[in-house]
Amino acid sequence: MSRTSSLAALTPKVVTGFLGTWVLALLAANLVPVLIGALVADLGMSVGAASTLATAMSLGTATGIFATNKFVAHGDRPRIARVGLVVMALGFGAGAVILAEPAVVIGVVLGGIGAGVVVATATAASAATRDPDKTVNTVMIVNRLAAAALLAIVPFLGSDLRNILMILAALGLAGLLAAGGLPNLRIEAAQKPATERRFGSKAVILAVVFGVWSMTEDLVYAISGVIGMESAGMSLDSVSFVISLSVVGGLLGALASPLALKLLGRSVAVVAIITIGSLCKYAVLTAGSAAVLSVGIVLAGTMYGAVLALVFGLAARMDLSGRVGTLVMGVYIVGVALGPVIGGNLIGLISAQALGLAIGIPSLVLGALLFWISRRSGVSERGGELAVAAEGREGQPTLAG
Repeated sequence: MSRTSSLAALTPKVVTGFLGTWVLALLAANLVPVLIGALVADLGMSVGAASTLATAMSLGTATGIFATNKFVAHGDRPRIARVGLVVMALGFGAGAVILAEPAVVIGVVLGGIGAGVVVATATAASAATRDPDKTVNTVMIVNRLAAAALLAIVPFLGSDLRNILMILAALGLAGLLAAGGLPNLRIEAAQKPATERRFGSKAVILAVVFGVWSMTEDLVYAISGVIGMESAGMSLDSVSFVISLSVVGGLLGALASPLALKLLGRSVAVVAIITIGSLCKYAVLTAGSAAVLSVGIVLAGTMYGAVLALVFGLAARMDLSGRVGTLVMGVYIVGVALGPVIGGNLIGLISAQALGLAIGIPSLVLGALLFWISRRSGVSERGGELAVAAEGREGQPTLAG
């Protein structure tokens, strides 16, 4: 058997494995706005305390990803994913059953850690497929669809805290049936060197740069509602509607990313999309009208969805063992967790113009760095199936970069 043929094709079983693990585990983060509201309403927590717990859940997810990274190359991925799914179900489930503040706090953080283990395993598994870009893109598209659907049906199921935690626990249990479809890396010669060497400089730089970029994105997303009401004269319902449109924009961005990959190549596509997104973030932060803010949020969400697919595809291709993809995912989650906290503190300290420049200019610099990393990575500019030589040399860079 050649090495290329030993990489997993996206059969129905494999696709189900990714959708039942990666997509379901990421939905916990998508429910954060609803979770914060339920914590305030049902437990009497302050908005600050509830937001802090949501941040702790996200950091727990990052912790689970980092802790799992060294096991994902040689380990049995379906088994590791099932461990994470059980922890996820137990954590959220215990909080739902006991429904007292200490139990909910511990349960939510534990559930976040379990979700991180699942995300790490599925992220690594994407590198063992024949076309990692296609795998990542499929997951991103379905995640956006699932998030929109879940946010739409939660009010009908009941938005109280117990129901939300039970839904999250049920997602963990549902994933147990699908985890067997996650592919293990069956290329021993490619697997062993990668896991015995340190992360290379390009892998570390990619993770850090993308993590800081994600922080700027979620910073703007988190405070856009406040800007809309205070500076653009919008109502809360109008802001919520526009933010929901940005989620749809993320779906459109993910759908468009394969076309951008083919037409422009990964490096040019990433820097072009991040440039547009940076201008949109500046427009949102300095918006003085509902029209400017609305267009800025929706376009920024669209660019966000496209960049996620392109960069996670790059990370998956940089190392067949999947450890680079897992590292990038972990640092990305840290950025997502810190964005709202940093944004909430900055918005009252500096002017809108200064904040727009403080976020917009670094975003452009980060885009240039991602362009450089993509060009130097040795990864195919236009995607396609991996070509791995049968003689024992990987067609893609190892962790040593």
